[in-house]
Formats: sequence, structure tokens, C-alpha cells
Amino acid sequence: MAEKAGKRDYRTADERAAQMIDAAHAIIERERSTELSLRDVADAVGASRALAYAYFADRYRLIEAVLDRQADVLREAGIEEAAADGPFAERAGRVAAIYLDHVAQHGSVLEIVMREPEVMRELQTEASAIRSRLYRRLTRAARRDLHMPAPDALALVQLLAVIPEEAGKQQRAGHLDRAEAHRLCERLLAAGIEAQVPRR
Repeated sequence: MAEKAGKRDYRTADERAAQMIDAAHAIIERERSTELSLRDVADAVGASRALAYAYFADRYRLIEAVLDRQADVLREAGIEEAAADGPFAERAGRVAAIYLDHVAQHGSVLEIVMREPEVMRELQTEASAIRSRLYRRLTRAARRDLHMPAPDALALVQLLAVIPEEAGKQQRAGHLDRAEAHRLCERLLAAGIEAQVPRR
């Protein structure tokens, strides 16, 4: 929101930066794209482009800040601990439940950014590191429990990751309530894993 003429802005630098991160998140979510500019963000918060550049050197640093905030939220929700031990199906279920709630509350900005390899190459973000650790832990568990080769186990983990993403979107859009979204996620995860259980 633009500042009223003659009225001083007493927000701190951290508050200003947080406001710009909020605006960037909203733009990425709305446009389903990372093609945002610092001018767009500055306009959204009623600031000058020069001020936006004072906080973020370029759009990549701003996108990085958006993803790092998302990583902090997921870490606080315990997503890494959820993948740490237990049978593969239990680990996958715990991680999926946390991520479903995250998408329902915060949107799909992680998925939107991470599907663009050319953008990810420009970023150094904890969100990418968390995803890599989760995939490694879940892939090892899938290999052990389902007796799968490593490439097959990784492919399974990546495919299963789509389920909480989509269920969370359905909840966020109001098509499902939370209980329905979680039931759908649990049912599809169970079916996906069951299909890979070795038959004797």
C-alpha cells in the first residue's frame, strides 16, 4: 500500500524486507511463474525501485529469500525429523502430511520455483538442501523396504511427492476440507506404495 503524502514510514529495514518477500511470494503464486521484477515488488509495497535494490541485489536474491522463508516454516514443522526413521510407508506418510498442510496454508511457491531449473541454478537456498536430504532419506528407505534399485526408488519418491502437493492445492482452493485432503493423500500414498511391494 502506498504511503500517504507527507507521512513518515517508521518500518525497520527488516520489516521492509519482509514486506517485499510477502509481495514476491504473492506475485509468484498468482502468476504461477518466477518472472517477477523488483519494480513489480516495489510497486506492490509502495516503495521505490532503488529501495528494493538496496535490500535485494536482483530478482534471484529475492526469490531466494522467499524460498528460505518457506524452508524455515517446513523445518519448524518437523519435516526433516519426519523422514528420519521408521519404515518407508510411515516416513512417506509423515512427510506428506506436513507438506500437505504447508501447501494448503502457504501455497505452491516451492513447487513453482523448483520446477524451473534455470532459476534454481542461480539460487543458493536451504529449501533445495532440505528437499535433497528428504529425497535421500526416503529413497534409502524405499530401497530397503521395497527392494528397489536406487533409480526406481528415487522415481517413486518423486512421484509420491506430487500427491500431497495436489491434495494441498485442492484444500487451499476450497474443494476439500482438511480431513478430506488428508484422507485422499493417505489413500493415494498407500496405493502407490502397495503397487511396489514385491510379490512372492
